[in-house]
Amino acid sequence: MSKANLEWVMEQAKPADLESAHEAWFRYREIVTGIAERNSYPMMVGAAVFAALSPNNDYLGNLRDTARLLAAAHAGDPIESFPVSTYGNNKRKAWRIAHGENPLDLIVSPKTRNFFLNIIDPADPGPVTVDGHIFNAWTGVRLPLVSAAQKLRAGYYDDVAQDIRQIGAERRLIPNIIQGIVWYSWKRLHRIKRGDQLEFWKPDFMAAGLGYES
Repeated sequence: MSKANLEWVMEQAKPADLESAHEAWFRYREIVTGIAERNSYPMMVGAAVFAALSPNNDYLGNLRDTARLLAAAHAGDPIESFPVSTYGNNKRKAWRIAHGENPLDLIVSPKTRNFFLNIIDPADPGPVTVDGHIFNAWTGVRLPLVSAAQKLRAGYYDDVAQDIRQIGAERRLIPNIIQGIVWYSWKRLHRIKRGDQLEFWKPDFMAAGLGYES
């Protein structure tokens, strides 16, 4: 468990990993802006709904759920009128956000909260999104993601985030770029499918069945 493990993973980065890491959060903001505006909501609501619906949700499912929820909320349909691929409590939080409640009063899990904050302001050096892949890179051991998430909830989240911030300060990069480099490099090194979180090129609008591009 160390900053050195994160730095080693970064050193294995390929040009494509670096490019993806530098673009990632800006593209997230772009895609949730498109979904939100299509349903007459501001970007911040789209980002908050997307983040609230993200736990245990695959990337394309997360896009579809966000679009469905905002469309239903805008149309005045009931919350029971559409399914989501995540937990019911997350659906209810996202629904409350779409109806005007403050996202930061509802999104309290460190990972989900920082995910939301990274999306709404990709240039903010404060928030660091730490998931199971990042935790595994930090430890150097590939645990099942459920086990890694449990470790993060048990008190390691701030330690990992602080090491990422320190690397960012040393390399003069925003911490979420460091996070992205580690995330992409770790998944490539371990041949983990990259088609879920932090994959959001414009064709994903079509892949998610949303039928449009931003």
